[in-house]
Amino acid sequence: MRAIILGLVALGFTATIAQVVLMRELVATFYGNELLYGLALMAWLAWVAAGSWGLGRLVTHRGEGAPRSRLGTTTFAVGLALCALLLVLQIAVVRGARIILDVTPGAFVEFGPMVGAVVLVPAPLCLLAGFLFTLGVHLMVERGGRAGHGYAWEGAGAVMGGALFSFVFIRWLDPFQTALLVGAVNLGVAAYLGLSPSLARVRLLLVPLGVSLAAVALRVGSRLHLTTLRWQWSDLVFAADSPYGRLVIEARDGQRAFFQDGLLSFESQSVFAEEVAHFPLLAHPDPDRVLLVGGGVAGDVREALKHPVTEITYVERDPQLIEAARAQLPAEDVAILNDSRVSLVLTDGRRYVQTAPHTFDVIILDLPPPATGALNRFYTREFFGEAQAILRPGGVFALGLPSAENYWSPELARRNGSVYHTLRSIFPEVVALTSGDYNFFLASDIPLETDPAVLAGRLGERGIETRWVTPSYVEYVLTTDRFVGGQRQLEATWGVPLNQDLTPICYYYDLALWLSRFYPQLRQPFESGGVASLGWIAVPLAVVVLLARWRRKWSVTITIACVGLAEMMLTVLILFGFQVLYGTIYARVSLIITATMAGLALGAAASNWLLGRWPADVEGQARRVLLGLQVGVAVCSGVFLLVLTLPVPAPVGVFLLLALVAAFLPGMAFPLAVVLVRGRADSAAGMLYGADLVGGCLGAGLTVTLLVPVLGIPQVCGLVVLVGLAGLLALV
Repeated sequence: MRAIILGLVALGFTATIAQVVLMRELVATFYGNELLYGLALMAWLAWVAAGSWGLGRLVTHRGEGAPRSRLGTTTFAVGLALCALLLVLQIAVVRGARIILDVTPGAFVEFGPMVGAVVLVPAPLCLLAGFLFTLGVHLMVERGGRAGHGYAWEGAGAVMGGALFSFVFIRWLDPFQTALLVGAVNLGVAAYLGLSPSLARVRLLLVPLGVSLAAVALRVGSRLHLTTLRWQWSDLVFAADSPYGRLVIEARDGQRAFFQDGLLSFESQSVFAEEVAHFPLLAHPDPDRVLLVGGGVAGDVREALKHPVTEITYVERDPQLIEAARAQLPAEDVAILNDSRVSLVLTDGRRYVQTAPHTFDVIILDLPPPATGALNRFYTREFFGEAQAILRPGGVFALGLPSAENYWSPELARRNGSVYHTLRSIFPEVVALTSGDYNFFLASDIPLETDPAVLAGRLGERGIETRWVTPSYVEYVLTTDRFVGGQRQLEATWGVPLNQDLTPICYYYDLALWLSRFYPQLRQPFESGGVASLGWIAVPLAVVVLLARWRRKWSVTITIACVGLAEMMLTVLILFGFQVLYGTIYARVSLIITATMAGLALGAAASNWLLGRWPADVEGQARRVLLGLQVGVAVCSGVFLLVLTLPVPAPVGVFLLLALVAAFLPGMAFPLAVVLVRGRADSAAGMLYGADLVGGCLGAGLTVTLLVPVLGIPQVCGLVVLVGLAGLLALV
């Protein structure tokens, strides 16, 4: 029994780390928007469900009186050893995906091939992990244990894996070192499982063997990491993984190109920084104190210092970017960061705006468009209000969004129009400048200067030398038909919803814009409205309840699927809410994930304890508690919404407690449901584990990509209540 417990712990440990590592690799290789996250998570859960429910039938699908399965501890040991190999191979496959697909570094990968890679790459490891879970539960039941114990031990391993990866591996190891180190653990556990109890002394030798394998993994992993990165980046001079993504720098002919998560961030010899910095600074008659959120190492600080400013506060969230810039940029660009007028602050930009110690004349936001929930929080009505609060009277707030020089697609018009009208809801004066394929928005509490002669005169008065933003270029931008036409197009989108923290519609529009590049025929669904209600979701839930009432033998399975759906939706909501309030502080978000895993394991342990103490009517007791858990999920959703709407931000510990409780309830449900399913406990465990994962698969994908941005967090909380009610009605 001890060996099986160790194997299940190793399985949970490996699966959690593998999931995070492969997710990060996929994001670093493809475009890391919310759709990719949702697809990757859905694919992971779906393949594990297929392995648990489908392949698991090789272990459990046997009739009465059939001989015992030949799949025993040796098969379990071999499976764990294969996990060690598969993770390394799958990382290499992802690294080589752009070569296989013949995609230039920094370019978009077409949607179809990207989906194929995201869905298929995790399949081997996920199928094996699902199968091994069912096999491990089967072996535990054969030795007199409970199926729920297997769920609890696998969850305990997941907690260990999540905590180690979040606080140790991600900070000190590269992906291949992590994969090989996990592989060394798996090989050690596999060897332990494969040895008979009579060879106890031999098992003691596995400890020094494991240490030796770990040392080899660290050395070999580093070489594999750099070798496989050069498959894609032929001119690689720097690569590092930070809590915020993968930063890669290529060098050619004195130019440095910075890529973040596979997409071009900026080039060292670009003139784009001139437009970002000079237009808002020229719009202010006497800029003295400037706040720059992002873009400083891309040249924004250099250009801003050409104006008669006395202080520039440059806020950057990723210390790794600053370290890379200091090491790779030309000496004259690095020296600018050491200018006495420049204050570098390494923190989340929104958190700094909320707690800024003084006010500013000009605030410049130079971040990517709202393609993710993390970025969208810098384009919401709440953030614009926070920025206005730290602007001096007559101050200028500026941001930019990708646009189009001539034709604006409906998706582009909606995304940029939503940001424009959200700005207008806070600032009485907003001007949009169209420069090539970019919109620059300037906002203030007083009318903004748009006379090209005045702005060009300020260039000369301040003695500013530029390569691109010259007096003639300023006149071109402000007198061309695109200036008037762009403003008119933005005004024409007056009915578009405002972008808000709890209803992040802009990143949904950005997702629609991205998809329309590959599939213009999908435009119509994005154009149609009327989805912002719960009625269209209540119908399929009602169908599910009727199905459970019609086929009573499916009721428990459907209930567990609803539990998995509600739990994953609530977990995503907690992560979204935490992100809105606290930004992308990775260590704390990792704490929430670890708390979720701990909740699942503790919930399963609590149910197993209860089952052991009930002397009679175990099924009746289990059914009553399972019904109560459905109510608990609904209550937890309401409490979360209450916490999120408090007048002051809730402490981090409150989110950790919510994540723990939200996972504790479904963790309790699994062992109880096993008792209620007729037949073999190991077979029921595999089936219910698969149903739980299918529900989680739907919850993760739909909540991330559609429900939160379109419905908003409050309505999705209501949907969690409906899902809990559906699970309750399916079981009564």
